[in-house]
Amino acid sequence: MGEFGIQLQLNERDRGVREKLLQQGFLPVGRETYPLFRDFKGGSILSELSPAVSTFWAGSFHELYRFIGGALVTVFFFDGMEPYFEINRLKEASPDAGGNAGIPLFSLRELVDALYPIALGAGLPSLRIYAVEESFLEEYKGIPGYETSVEYSDDHSEYVYRPADIVNLAGGINHKKHTHLNKFLGRDDIEIKPMNHDNRRLFLDIEREWCGFQDCAVCGAFAGCEYKALEIMADIYDHGYFQGLFGYVGGKVSGYLIWERREEGRAYLHFGKGLIQNFFAYLIYILAKDELGGAAPAGTPPLRPATVSLNLNEDMGKEGLRRFKKHLGIYEHWRKYLCTYKKCPA
Repeated sequence: MGEFGIQLQLNERDRGVREKLLQQGFLPVGRETYPLFRDFKGGSILSELSPAVSTFWAGSFHELYRFIGGALVTVFFFDGMEPYFEINRLKEASPDAGGNAGIPLFSLRELVDALYPIALGAGLPSLRIYAVEESFLEEYKGIPGYETSVEYSDDHSEYVYRPADIVNLAGGINHKKHTHLNKFLGRDDIEIKPMNHDNRRLFLDIEREWCGFQDCAVCGAFAGCEYKALEIMADIYDHGYFQGLFGYVGGKVSGYLIWERREEGRAYLHFGKGLIQNFFAYLIYILAKDELGGAAPAGTPPLRPATVSLNLNEDMGKEGLRRFKKHLGIYEHWRKYLCTYKKCPA
């Protein structure tokens, strides 16, 4: 562990639940599980459902996993919240899905039927499944034999943009964003460099400097320790899965972005910081314009394959982050739901 970073401790209840799940065949998530998680991208539209990324946050969420019926089932623990499950299903049976060659995929009902006694056996009052995509919500609500309650929060809905809208910043609401970007556009002391295996650890230097102005306890209360997550990512950085860039101002590395591409023209930002005010917004602009094809000249192909959408994740109820994301361009909210299951009375 680096100079910064806090180890989030579980309360007594969650320690007991976690121990009982370990006795039921669940295993701890860590950097060694990354190769197992890589292929479980499915057709998800949510950044939340990115198991490969969750390996980096294992120290914050004390995550467990188990393969059940061809699905990757993970359990998250965050002090103050009731533990919840997430399901990542492949589109079709895979011979390397946790070593379950030839085993057909469970239906959602079969997965819920399998997980419900596991949850109760671990001492939980119900089965809670999080990060349910809106397009699948009716399926999750319609499991026979269960009473299902559904929750969502705008704080944890994901902001999704078209790259061209970030580049154009149309509308009076974005006047300030234009002003912020104009401070960087056209300057000859700014350089953008691609992230690679050799220079990747520079993002730890940026994060360390940023952390020096933050309160670890406040960060941990929102989402766990990003510095610790980046330490793990630096050790197993996979350029075939992630892409990144660094921004230099006056020869000093002053910001970075790390993103992921998935099928169907979608991109997901996972980490990023700017050490100079508004430099992070400039880097997002560069990402949308140059890397995601948001501003190719008419009649010419973009520098990279065209990207339909860029997911910038949640605002987590942080007012400054919410203001930034709402003013970055036209956006959609991709909601993710928490479904709670209890068996119907006999």
